Amino acid sequence: MKVSTSCCLPVPSEVAGLPAAQSALRFALCVLIAFLAQSVQAHGQETTSGLVAKVQRQYDQTRSIRADFSQETRSRAASLGTTAKGKLYFLKPRSIRWDYSEPKQQFVINAEKAWLYVPDEKTIYLYEVDQIINSPIVLSFFSGLGKLTKTFDISQLPPEPGPPMRFRLELLPRESESPVARVTLWIAAESYRVVRIQTEDPLGNINEITFTNVQVNTSLEPSWFALNIPQGVRLERQEAMSLR
Repeated sequence: MKVSTSCCLPVPSEVAGLPAAQSALRFALCVLIAFLAQSVQAHGQETTSGLVAKVQRQYDQTRSIRADFSQETRSRAASLGTTAKGKLYFLKPRSIRWDYSEPKQQFVINAEKAWLYVPDEKTIYLYEVDQIINSPIVLSFFSGLGKLTKTFDISQLPPEPGPPMRFRLELLPRESESPVARVTLWIAAESYRVVRIQTEDPLGNINEITFTNVQVNTSLEPSWFALNIPQGVRLERQEAMSLR
């Protein structure tokens, strides 16, 4: 598989030495951590455990999410930068879809399959969902941010005073071989929603994504997450990935 460094993949394979589909998957899972905290009622005097508990309660009440996003990636080693944007859809219990408009591609997980569709390559890279769902990161996502305390150490950072004011949470992985070195969430003080997320991998590559037009518990059809193979597109089955 070959994907240009100008695409929306968070860690270009030429830089990080990772398969592009694997990099896309890891990034997409990290992005969704932010949405688990979209209604946290953050206060500077509150304990981190209290914040996480409130996040979990809000997540438990969330059935679906749709939002616009814009993304910027920066490579520490090569001083490269890329941008992308698109729409995100999440439907409980196990359906996630990212539609990238610039550049155009799609990543989907449903109850049975996971795949990355790259139109420019006329290829769908297909994975068995069991290859992905056993990852602690994925399991934590589907259970909510409260479960991430088993995988990450979560703490509060000093808020950005603004204006507008932004609260911040930092997530550090407990496993030394985690594909994610750090996750930082920015939470709007006026709405208690995550408005930005930054992820850093062990090589120092940065992914920053901003969310707008977030809608919670809107109607989403399960058919949106079904695998439909367009005419002339080849299906390439992938071997199991190592996701921690």
